[in-house]
Amino acid sequence: MATVLITGCDRGLGEEFALQYAARGDRVIATCLDPDAFGKRHRNFPNIEAVKLDVTDETSVLRLAAELNGVAIDVLVNNAGIPGPHPGLQETDLTLWRNMLEVNLIAPFVVTRAFTEHVASSERKVIAFITSRMGSIGLNNTASSYAYRSSKAGLNMVIKSLAIDLGPRQICVLGLHPGKVARQGDGGLSISESIARMREVIDHSGPHQTGSFYDYNGQILPW
Repeated sequence: MATVLITGCDRGLGEEFALQYAARGDRVIATCLDPDAFGKRHRNFPNIEAVKLDVTDETSVLRLAAELNGVAIDVLVNNAGIPGPHPGLQETDLTLWRNMLEVNLIAPFVVTRAFTEHVASSERKVIAFITSRMGSIGLNNTASSYAYRSSKAGLNMVIKSLAIDLGPRQICVLGLHPGKVARQGDGGLSISESIARMREVIDHSGPHQTGSFYDYNGQILPW
């Protein structure tokens, strides 16, 4: 049984990550803005511990890390983030942009720094970041979405640097693109399928894969 800590579990990808890891018998620490609501929805998963965490509040992050002192975290999934919107040049909102940088870029770094020792003491030693191919400079052929793209491009640089810094400790640091997950009624990739495939990538990763940027199918993406 592995211990998995996931950020941003109130809904969407984070919630599905928590449910899938719990369904296979792992201990899941699901961080949420509203853990009570999460707990009410998923009472049938006793191996999920829903805890309150605002990833932009460093004091809260450090407090949780201290509360979990001595707990080995096999997989840390930095999932919390702002997914959109994606306006063009003239419509870009600078307030939203600053907020995206705080949530999508700085917060995952703060969480990772706080929980590095927990991961280092585990057997699996994996830190996964949910990023996006929209943060890839090499794949940017459509422009716009300045706020979101730059937040994920910055996160990708953090991922690469962390992989180098944490490599001597045999910690595997990965960037994962979840794919274009379908909205209700528009077909395409389901959340459950996206998460299942990303879990496979995580399960098959180790020190030799650190610093890699994958899509949900395990295909290497250009930075």
